[in-house]
Amino acid sequence: MAYEIKVPALGESIVEATVARWLKQTGEPVAAGEPVVELETDKVNLEVAADQGGVMGPITKGEGETVAIGDLLGTVEPGDAAAAPPPPAQEAPKAAPATPAPQAEATAADSAGVNGAASATPTAQRIAAEHNLDLSKVTGSGPGGRIIKEDVLRSVAPANPSSAPAATIAPP
Repeated sequence: MAYEIKVPALGESIVEATVARWLKQTGEPVAAGEPVVELETDKVNLEVAADQGGVMGPITKGEGETVAIGDLLGTVEPGDAAAAPPPPAQEAPKAAPATPAPQAEATAADSAGVNGAASATPTAQRIAAEHNLDLSKVTGSGPGGRIIKEDVLRSVAPANPSSAPAATIAPP
C-alpha cells in the first residue's frame, strides 16, 4: 500500500505553504526518513521526509503550487530501492553538484544578503529571479529588514500600467 506524503503542521498561525522544489522525482528510490520535498513560507522553510522507504510515486502538487496543512503532496510506493531503474539514479549525481551550490548561495544570501541587500526569504529570492529583479534595489519590510515575498511583488507591480493613471489623477 502506498504511503501518502502530506503537508505537515508548519507552525503557529501558518496555514499554507508553497512547494519550493521536489528533491525526489517519480520512480526514484526513497529511503525512510529521507527528505523528498521542500516547502517554504515567509516564516519557515521545511523539508518533508518520507516516513517509509520505497519508490517515489505520483506527485500531486507541483513546484510553485500553494498547499494547505494536510494536503496530499505525493506518494511513496512500496518497493525496493534496487528495483528503481538505473538511469534516474545516474542522473541524480550529475544534478546534485549543481543543486548544492544554489542552496549554499541561498543560505549565504539569507544571512549576508544579496549584493549588499538585506537578507531575503527563499520565496522572495525565487520571485525576484523569475522577474530578473536585483534584490539590492528592494527595501525589506520583514523582521530586521528582511525582504519578503510582498516586498518583491511590490517592486514588480509598478510596471503595471493601471497604477500610473491613478497617480496622475490624484494631484488636482
